[in-house]
Amino acid sequence: SEIPMVKSILIPIKGVDNVKVSPATKAVYVDHDIDIVSASDICRELDEGGFSATIIKDAAVEITQKIGIPLDVTVVSVFDVQNEDGNIDALKEEKIRASIMSTFGEDGKKVVKVSQERNSIIVEYNPYYVTASQIAQSMDGAFEGCVATIKSDGGGDGRWALEAMKHGVQDTIELQQSSVSWPVIMSGIFCALSFLGYIGGNWEYLKYLALVSVALGIPFVAIKAFRTLRRFKFDVNVLILFAVIGAISLQDYVEAAVLTFLFDISEYLEALAMTRARNALSTIVNVRPEEAHLINPITKETVVLPATAVKVGSIVSVRTGDKIPCDGVVMEGESTVDESNLTGESRPVKKVVGSLVSGGTINSGNTPLKIRTTATTNNSAIAKLLRIVEEAQSNRSRTEAIVDSVAQIYTPLVVLLAICMCSFPWIVSAEVGRYWFKNGLILLVVACPCALIISTPVTYVAGLAACAQKGIIVKGGQHLETLGKVQFIAFDKTGTLSEGIFQLLHFNEIGQSRDRKEVLAYLSLMEASASHPLADAIVKGAANEKAEVPAHLQVKDHTLLPGEGVVGIIDNKKVHVGNKRLFVRLGLHQKVSEEDRATAEGWASAGGTIGFISIEGEGIVGSYCVSDKIRDETKVVIRDLKDKGIVINMLTGDQRQAALGVAQQIGLDECDVKSDLLPEEKLTSIQKMVDDCKGQKKCGRQKKVMMVGDGVNDAPALAIADISVAMGEGSALALETADATLMGSDLNKLLFIVNMGPLVTRRIVENVVFSFIVKAIVVGFTFAGKAALWEAIVSDVGAMLIVTLNGLRLLPSKSENEVKEVKNECESNGEEEST
Repeated sequence: SEIPMVKSILIPIKGVDNVKVSPATKAVYVDHDIDIVSASDICRELDEGGFSATIIKDAAVEITQKIGIPLDVTVVSVFDVQNEDGNIDALKEEKIRASIMSTFGEDGKKVVKVSQERNSIIVEYNPYYVTASQIAQSMDGAFEGCVATIKSDGGGDGRWALEAMKHGVQDTIELQQSSVSWPVIMSGIFCALSFLGYIGGNWEYLKYLALVSVALGIPFVAIKAFRTLRRFKFDVNVLILFAVIGAISLQDYVEAAVLTFLFDISEYLEALAMTRARNALSTIVNVRPEEAHLINPITKETVVLPATAVKVGSIVSVRTGDKIPCDGVVMEGESTVDESNLTGESRPVKKVVGSLVSGGTINSGNTPLKIRTTATTNNSAIAKLLRIVEEAQSNRSRTEAIVDSVAQIYTPLVVLLAICMCSFPWIVSAEVGRYWFKNGLILLVVACPCALIISTPVTYVAGLAACAQKGIIVKGGQHLETLGKVQFIAFDKTGTLSEGIFQLLHFNEIGQSRDRKEVLAYLSLMEASASHPLADAIVKGAANEKAEVPAHLQVKDHTLLPGEGVVGIIDNKKVHVGNKRLFVRLGLHQKVSEEDRATAEGWASAGGTIGFISIEGEGIVGSYCVSDKIRDETKVVIRDLKDKGIVINMLTGDQRQAALGVAQQIGLDECDVKSDLLPEEKLTSIQKMVDDCKGQKKCGRQKKVMMVGDGVNDAPALAIADISVAMGEGSALALETADATLMGSDLNKLLFIVNMGPLVTRRIVENVVFSFIVKAIVVGFTFAGKAALWEAIVSDVGAMLIVTLNGLRLLPSKSENEVKEVKNECESNGEEEST
């Protein structure tokens, strides 16, 4: 009920472009022009509107954040100097100053000031260029018997840079615990005591304790109600306040107390339920690293910076138990890294020199790592994940919008009817007026659409959080809806159904013009500049055969031929490398002997990807076969998806024989495979599937098409599908384009979200139908004169609590998480014992 209020406060502000509110995290995301309105201005407006707001992340701070180690900071260190007489006179001080300045220069860039106080030397210096230990060494021998020791090191802990830089508040969701305030507890006690007034006699006066109960409990409601009325709007707080005032005017004090207490308790129960969803999301969002320990390139000392200030190419030290600040490559050390906050898998992953690591993951091993950063914190994998989570929390689905629209119509109509019931019957008689006045108050309570409004967002939040805990990021509730309607799934092969890790299995030189190693050298030289996963396998395969590229050979005009291969010029001759399609087009494939073609076709039939290399004037001089390992879980996942009645298609640029070889391994029929596809042909295939599904319905709902891929070539097809899923180890473009991302690239997670979609849809339908049924029953009893105020509030609170808990059933229980952790720990220990 507070979301419309928040938006009504912020949207009219000049410079505010868009406002999104996450009901689970109570976070407000505001797109605004920082030159017109600041985050502080927005926060102040919310405070004046009655909301206690704090700034979680200020875009202006991020924009003005300094990058890299600051070069203009000075610190002060104090040194004890040992000498024969124990005193430092002016002459000795001058000799020490001269020794320091002669070592570090007189320009004041490194050492700013040297002074003496109580036989201690005080040095102000720039810690980027100089360390205290270096200064102490420069003082040794300044005069006979002079030995300096560090008494106080101003730059020793490395935090001088952190303190000098503007360190903005990080984007976090705090873990919360819900509790009942003491006024509400006391309100409940006095409410219970007021029931003793029904005994009568000397006990009758106890009914007035109900007024004390109301006085203790109503302020929380009244403050929110007046805040809403001030903006000429209605919400549940206004309805409850009017109902309490009406009950008191009828001298139904006990009912007024029950109404107040139960509503306060309902607020607590709602907060308790939403806290569980909020805390589930917090484990995902609160993984952003706050600090980084950089290696100073000048002094080699560790300098602590805000993680957002780390430049690409910096060397950072990550101690055991610390978060890795940015994406990077391990330069030194061997350890294990906990990637559970990204992938959902709690088993640590071994990292060695050359391994890629992601920001936000944790060094869980016993050895520190030195990492060269390859992305800033804001461009790291964890930052992208957080942006997706933020978007998912605040995006509204079509169902949510419809439910809110219905509530906006339903509430005013019921309120108008209640007002009529409370006013016009008094014309007939006081008795009739009193009867209908009370029923009108009951209808006011019934008018509260809490259960209806909360039924959809709480289910989406729970579904999104459940997916996130499994290492699956879904970009909003609308995509969970679509998942419930998926009937067709198109898979890219490389990096999706397969691991995307290729090996050069076969190589065959063709013709007599060049020997094997020479052809392999040409092939390696051509593929060294290519970006496809096959290229790396070919280069490594050539290296394994000791095929060295002569120093005088270089590739010129290296050009990608989409869907075919690459072309370049080596030693003034045009060289082509690619698939059969390319060489058929060039008219060279037909000139290869039957035996050599049969050999290549045999490789393809076994599921390998075949290719050729040609040199201008010599024709095709070699053929090769590269194979990609099918994921262990692929066959089982495909089988389970088929068992659900989902139609599976595999889209690949591989030749027909190779594609059919893979299909046979994973349980697909020949008709399920579309091969020899260019990127634009994949797009056309998806478009045709989407068009064919229009008008087709399953259980009254339109069938939807899902595309699952990982590479840049998949991005157009991912964008056009009804719902798209990207593998977490795929390209950045695919991750940005996709509606859902499987962090860790385990296809079992795809099965999880395919099951989650219908479950979310079913929970929403259950909640909405239940909410309407409860309202209808209470309205019926009201007009029949059989309902009481306390019964109406109990039904309203009960309905809201039931739909909330029903939605939260999507979250995995604590016992399920504990079983998973124990299982992973046992598997990890088993692996350690076997190694």
